[in-house]
Amino acid sequence: MEANQLRKAIEQRKHFYISKLVEAGAYSTSDQHLYQCTLTDLEKEYKQLNY
Repeated sequence: MEANQLRKAIEQRKHFYISKLVEAGAYSTSDQHLYQCTLTDLEKEYKQLNY
């Protein structure tokens, strides 16, 4: 996998988790902290909401 493809895949996953966290009401779309999180951090936040 090329570096650009990997970057795109990571950004797509981040967008998925950001969307889910916003939909759940955990964050708002204006919360810049959310967009600066790593994929791992977003995954952890999402998993905490679903337990």
